[in-house]
Amino acid sequence: MGELKTMVQYFYDTCSKFPERPAQKFNSKLYDDNNGMFTYAELKERVEDIACALMKIGFPYKGRAAIMAPTSYMWTQVDIAIACAGGVSVTIYPTLSDTEVTYIMKDSKSTVIFVGNKEELDQIKRIWKQLKDLKTVIVMDTSFKGDNKKVYGIKDFIAIGREWRKNAANYKKYIKRKDGVKLDDWFTILYTSGTTGQGKGAIITHWTGSSRLEGTVAYFQKYNFDVNEHDVTLCYLPLSHVFDRGSCQWLALTKGSLICYADKPATLIEDMQKYNPTWINCVPRLYEKIYITMQQAMAESTLKKKLFDWAIGVGLQALEYRKDANGCYNMHPEFDLKSKLPFGLKIKYSIADKLFAKVRGLFGNRFHHSFSASAAISPDLLRFYYALGLAVVEGYGSTESFNAAVLNPITACKPGCMGKEANGSKCRVAADGELELSGAGIFKGYLNKPKETKEAFTKDGWFKTGDVVELTPDGYIKFVERKKGIICTSIGKNVAPAKIENLFSTSSWVEQIFLVGDEKPYISALIVPNFANFIALFKREGIAFDESKLVYENIGGMQICTKVGDDFINNKRLQELIDNEVKEANKRLEKFEEVKRYTILNQRFTESNGMITPTQKAKKRVIIQVYKDVIEKMYE
Repeated sequence: MGELKTMVQYFYDTCSKFPERPAQKFNSKLYDDNNGMFTYAELKERVEDIACALMKIGFPYKGRAAIMAPTSYMWTQVDIAIACAGGVSVTIYPTLSDTEVTYIMKDSKSTVIFVGNKEELDQIKRIWKQLKDLKTVIVMDTSFKGDNKKVYGIKDFIAIGREWRKNAANYKKYIKRKDGVKLDDWFTILYTSGTTGQGKGAIITHWTGSSRLEGTVAYFQKYNFDVNEHDVTLCYLPLSHVFDRGSCQWLALTKGSLICYADKPATLIEDMQKYNPTWINCVPRLYEKIYITMQQAMAESTLKKKLFDWAIGVGLQALEYRKDANGCYNMHPEFDLKSKLPFGLKIKYSIADKLFAKVRGLFGNRFHHSFSASAAISPDLLRFYYALGLAVVEGYGSTESFNAAVLNPITACKPGCMGKEANGSKCRVAADGELELSGAGIFKGYLNKPKETKEAFTKDGWFKTGDVVELTPDGYIKFVERKKGIICTSIGKNVAPAKIENLFSTSSWVEQIFLVGDEKPYISALIVPNFANFIALFKREGIAFDESKLVYENIGGMQICTKVGDDFINNKRLQELIDNEVKEANKRLEKFEEVKRYTILNQRFTESNGMITPTQKAKKRVIIQVYKDVIEKMYE
């Protein structure tokens, strides 16, 4: 592992090495700023403007500043600036409720908050009286004008910082401040999603971030892989979450790569074409949606479907030549698959690969890998993408480990496993199967929660992840279930919901499934149909339904149907297709794991109704409480 530096030092070192290389690229029509691009030299100037503006308004060393905004180039600039001003950033999802935002602001004692737009400013204004520590709000919209007393527009705020640092004495104060940041200083406070209760603020120090970054670089080099200044990443997941912030934003900033910013999650495919990234971060649900969309497109033509199925069959045959004795696949971009194939298969694969190339083209023409995290991804789905020639590298991490502590080597990807201990981390499995971590990237503790902090670590200092895993003979780690998520039935059987949920991950008809069965004789499920697909099916087949009952919400920049009428879910065609999905899944389960009864819901689990977190994890307590009577009926 290389020499550890503060996050501030990494940024300045990169700016010194690659001043003229592009650092950020974004849609100039969406954001009227610097013609849609910053070089590293320009990014350094901008960061210093914001950091100096913070100092001008009295932001103290080790002060706390929150960021509550959608992912954007400005989010990154503010993140770096807070660190350079010697401060601690506190990240808040812009989709959180007033109650949740109030809790985080009060718990963190943030004196400054950067918000994305007027809507978020209005939310802060609603709760400001409860926030005794909050002094200043900066709106990250270049067209916004504030009073420049308590509320600033980012354009005016930048100008204040630029003017202040023109004074040599002031700039000297800034240099002293940013050079004074130490490895043990707090870098950021990240709040956990709180699936079973209130979120906790995980304290991430500069050492935490630095050790994780250096560990990642060393792990990549071990497997002849690298990220460098010629790479391009596309940022679209929430930067409020550790995943994109660490292995997209900060990995790029450390290596001098270009960070491009999607207009919104809904435009990801279009933005992939526009920015042509070499790597992205992704979550399993997106891979699943792409797969389902492809399957539906092929199903519209019998000929196309036969051709595609033939090609995938050939691709899966060829994939065997990437596999080693332990069932691991070499997905390194330099692996020459065609040279390994026997003559007959090579000819067939050359034909099939022309079709695969069109699919790969959706990701651009220089794409070499993507990281997958936040949930387990189906092994069959991974093999599907590997057959297409797309390297999806699965890993595992948490807020408390500041990104992946377990990762598949790109030269030995093992479907069904999260990977090996990686990126400077050490892993061990406790007697009860819980994964424990030490080494690089481990957080300092939970803010204002000494009891929870003590409970999170073993007596010898290992972090208890709360996840039950299995260790394979060749050193890979397989996710079983959250310790709190395991269902204990009344007949003494332990059931891992993740195993069952994965069987529905590529279903065209089941959008969400929530499993119940604690202290019950069998497993039951609450099932949310894929409303969009059923709407299309009903219209195609001339099935009438009450369209006035459809409710749509804007989710990730897309209008998504989140509620339908009772007539919709009572339709026999829908019920038949859902029942078939359940029966097919049950064929792959043990008897005690089978879904014996289920209820089809007419409403999707969303952030707005409080049933999922911003990271799309189900809030178990909330769902069980809301559907208490429905659940009880399944056991009558």
